[in-house]
Amino acid sequence: MSIFTYHLVKTSYLSALKAILSPPKSFHNSGLIHMECMTAMTLGSAITSPSRLFSKQVAVFAQWNDEESVDQFLIENKFGRVLSKGWHTRLIFLRQWGEITKFQIPEVTLELEPLDSPVVAVTLARMKLFEIPRFIRWGKPVEKLVRDHPGTTFLWHR
Repeated sequence: MSIFTYHLVKTSYLSALKAILSPPKSFHNSGLIHMECMTAMTLGSAITSPSRLFSKQVAVFAQWNDEESVDQFLIENKFGRVLSKGWHTRLIFLRQWGEITKFQIPEVTLELEPLDSPVVAVTLARMKLFEIPRFIRWGKPVEKLVRDHPGTTFLWHR
């Protein structure tokens, strides 16, 4: 079964921009199925805040064939070495809502054992330009709810 990783790292503007515009590809990296690179932002921050668009913080969500592929990437790949300086977690897939392309989503839905285990929820959105106002209208209040919820734990801050 494949594994997923979620990475958070602070880097230079140039390194962050390069990762977002041209993330590592599976055909160049053994064991990588797909990788999405995004800017990190402060939940609930002002819409016009520069930290929403221009950030040295990168969030990466990736799917791998196995853990050895992750370890190899973090040691041997230039961007992998950047990621290795930040924080990451390794995840198994539980369930999916909606559709997503490029990842190889397992057909089997797993159950969480024990039921009170910590979980990571990842939302991937590929927005169209005209959907941005609707996303801002509905997303900003949700960001605040997540940010301020007593059960939310953030391991990484600015």
